[in-house]
Amino acid sequence: MYSERDRKDKTALITGAASGIGFAFADNLARQGYDLLIVDIQEDKITQVAEQLKNTYHINIHTLALDLSTTDAPETIHAFCRENNIAIHILISNAGRFLFDAITDVENDAYNAFLQLHLNTPAKLCKLFGDDMKRRREGYILTMSSLSAWMPYPYLSLYASTKRFLRTFSRAIHFEFSPYNVGVTTVCPGAVDTGLFNLKPKLRTLAKTIGVMTTPDALAKRALRRMFRKRVTYIPGIINKISLPLLAVTPVRMLAFLYGKIKIT
Repeated sequence: MYSERDRKDKTALITGAASGIGFAFADNLARQGYDLLIVDIQEDKITQVAEQLKNTYHINIHTLALDLSTTDAPETIHAFCRENNIAIHILISNAGRFLFDAITDVENDAYNAFLQLHLNTPAKLCKLFGDDMKRRREGYILTMSSLSAWMPYPYLSLYASTKRFLRTFSRAIHFEFSPYNVGVTTVCPGAVDTGLFNLKPKLRTLAKTIGVMTTPDALAKRALRRMFRKRVTYIPGIINKISLPLLAVTPVRMLAFLYGKIKIT
């Protein structure tokens, strides 16, 4: 990891930083002394986040309110950095959405926006900022995949398949960037306590206690440690690691039956 002197004037770009895991990444990097560029569609929220982190950690923070599901979002961010003379040393590609629905029930606009957000935007950000890092011969890239990347989950067909793309894409470019002293790490969490699952407080506490669910802050801290060590992939939690072989042998027909019951009920 960088020393305090090395961190001076180093900037981290974090997408989807207004809340949840993205905010946890921003908070942890700000605490370590990094300047930030935080990008999110929620303009009021990232303005509040910027003020909070700036007042707490006394760092420089740039904000950019942007819909990351638009086709030109990566170029807009890259142009913003050039215009403001911001060199990005850490790219955290975190922005994403959860989608639990049959493919035929997804509206066309939502379908296009989802694929743009999960496929083109993170890949293009890696291309644009990765090229800058290669020329400087230093940098770190972290992409957020998911445990669902290992299985073709019914009703998660878009979500799981795009997360699988991110996992394989990031693993491939890890080896492309490695000779240039640029690390690429993929994080594949299971359940994270961000309110996504709408569980009752007692169930959330139990899930965190037994290791099925983690908090955004704990995930961010551990993921950043792996990123700075230039690990290829990080799967948080012993239970998640143990579950991977089970996912590989679970019949898809069984999953389809179970998820079908969930959808019907």
